[in-house]
Amino acid sequence: MRGGATSPVKVLYVAGLGRSGSTILANTLGQVEGFFSGGELNFIWKHTLIENRLCGCGKPSRECEFWGPVFDTEFGGQSEALAREMMRLQYSGARTRHIPLMLTEGGRRKIEERLGKFLDNTGRLYESIQSVSGSRVIVDTSKEPAYGYALGMVPGVDLRVLHLVRDPRAAAYSWAKKKRQPDSAEREFMHQKSPTQSAVLWDAWNAAIEVLWRQMPARYLRLRYEDFIADPRRSFEEILKLTGEENAELPLVGERDVKLGISHTVSGNPNRFDTGTVELRQDRAWQKQMNPRDRALVTALTLPLLTRYHYSVR
Repeated sequence: MRGGATSPVKVLYVAGLGRSGSTILANTLGQVEGFFSGGELNFIWKHTLIENRLCGCGKPSRECEFWGPVFDTEFGGQSEALAREMMRLQYSGARTRHIPLMLTEGGRRKIEERLGKFLDNTGRLYESIQSVSGSRVIVDTSKEPAYGYALGMVPGVDLRVLHLVRDPRAAAYSWAKKKRQPDSAEREFMHQKSPTQSAVLWDAWNAAIEVLWRQMPARYLRLRYEDFIADPRRSFEEILKLTGEENAELPLVGERDVKLGISHTVSGNPNRFDTGTVELRQDRAWQKQMNPRDRALVTALTLPLLTRYHYSVR
């Protein structure tokens, strides 16, 4: 551990395909005392220091009263040169194409050597986030399996993995919709995927997550988004147990409502800007509005894992 750190930085890493409900889950967890929700921290170097996108608090990242001290304390300011170097290193060893290397001992050593400074600076970053936020647990919704696995290589990081799964047809329906992206001046709408692209990625990422972490049951929890919405209390209890924070107060108002405060999320779905009382409820629009051909295609492409995760084929 670096500097004055006396204990590892506990990170709850949300892994899974995008459009699976990770933003509302993480925003809710951010209301737990001792938890800090940082959003998709794998994009922090690009979205914060280079593109100056909006923080979850609504301010441009460089003007945010949270992220300023995080970088000033550990890196002497918000350096674009450092950000570009970190992005280059990240792309060299923490991308989806590197997952096969991560599955062998020799490959893991190569990845660790290749990432080098990236791992060191990532550790410094998370320690600074913990220090400035005063948190015990940092919630990171980056979702990418390779980045999450690399994060587990960072000295001083105590990684816990929440594998979030959503029905692939619901995810595909969401990916196909045109959705505004208010935090970027360069792109008006969020990236879209075809049903085929979404289904193939859903298969690949969920399979990779299982292979990378299923041998560590004490640090890994798989949660279906539908089960979280159906019984949020039980889901929160399981997540708090995973992080060793069983005594923390649940972030619920009644049984289904959560009260969201202002967050300092780096990147993610536009609902990261939501505040106030929000009801956790199922979104079943895809069941009525999704093109039947697209639904059948996604069902066929994801069939093995679809049944493994106990989703209905019909």
